[in-house]
Amino acid sequence: MLGAPAAACIVTLAATPIVTVYMHRLAAIDEVTARSSHQTPTPRGGGIAVVLGLFTGVIVTVLTRGGADSPDLLPPTAAATLFGLIGLAEDIGGVTAKRRLVLHTAASFVVAAMAVLGALLGDPAPGLLTVLLVTVAAPLWITGFVNVFNFMDGVNGISAVTAVLAGGACAALGATHDLPTLTVGGMLVAASALGFLPFNFPRARIFLGDVGSYALGAVLAALAVQAVLAGIPPEPALAPTALYLADTSTTLARRILAGEQWYSPHRSHAYQRLVIAGWSHVRVTGLVAATTALLIVLSLAAFGPLAGRLAADAAAGLVLLAYLRAPRWAARRGPSGPSGPSGQPARLPAQRRPVPTDDSSDRRAAPGSAR
Repeated sequence: MLGAPAAACIVTLAATPIVTVYMHRLAAIDEVTARSSHQTPTPRGGGIAVVLGLFTGVIVTVLTRGGADSPDLLPPTAAATLFGLIGLAEDIGGVTAKRRLVLHTAASFVVAAMAVLGALLGDPAPGLLTVLLVTVAAPLWITGFVNVFNFMDGVNGISAVTAVLAGGACAALGATHDLPTLTVGGMLVAASALGFLPFNFPRARIFLGDVGSYALGAVLAALAVQAVLAGIPPEPALAPTALYLADTSTTLARRILAGEQWYSPHRSHAYQRLVIAGWSHVRVTGLVAATTALLIVLSLAAFGPLAGRLAADAAAGLVLLAYLRAPRWAARRGPSGPSGPSGQPARLPAQRRPVPTDDSSDRRAAPGSAR
């Protein structure tokens, strides 16, 4: 079982330097701007290597596993392919916001249909109510989370580490409940992200780019859909993504209530405000990782008695609230040390463009990858 994840990690590790060279040749570079946190021009598109690692793991799985317990990796593979191609086009040439939204929505419907059909053909098949709810909600969920993942990919290592934790949690759920799709899918995500991590953390030599953030976000969203269809409660299915969802939703709500243009580039995410307060990228990524890990542990109470489940849900809400308030506490305490990789105060993370309405003409001015 470990052969496929090992192959995924090795291929990603070997492919990333090659991708870095070709991104330089294609001039797919995130230049330093007033809103950047990186201090030198850095290539984006490193997610190509991650996608290649995922594909390698899927191929090895298909060649080595068969029979009734073979995992249904078609939805996450389609998610990585479709969203990865959209992201690659964005990284190299740019895609208008309206076209991007149409492409995301269409790809989400395809992935959701594959996941639902695969579940219906499986044994046991999910209940009718679950199928109806997932059929309606899954396309919106996949489209939304892909962009949430994209918005949150703004400091060194944050998204690769989150993908490692989310993939590991998914794999553990699958192994515990005899769900090979979750086990293998989660391991491949974690292994591929782990192979990319040394090139993006603690110092970023290349960024995931849209190809990486779109692909990883889509695969994690597809696996969450498959988990719910397989009978996993919502809490453990969504726990690895909860911090990203909370940070993005509260940021957008705050901007809308303040009368701001919510779709314009900004620096209002909690992780961005921590950098402004003087935290290093390593410290911010560490906080996100620790918070996500705690949320994953708390979500396991969903498999126990109702009282414990409700208590754990309340505790998870308090954990998220503490994370969202951390920038305010950090600002009161003042700078806690240099934030940049070379000891210089960190520039502000460049914020990605939200998909729905903004114009793509700021593609070079507002790069969106882990910094």
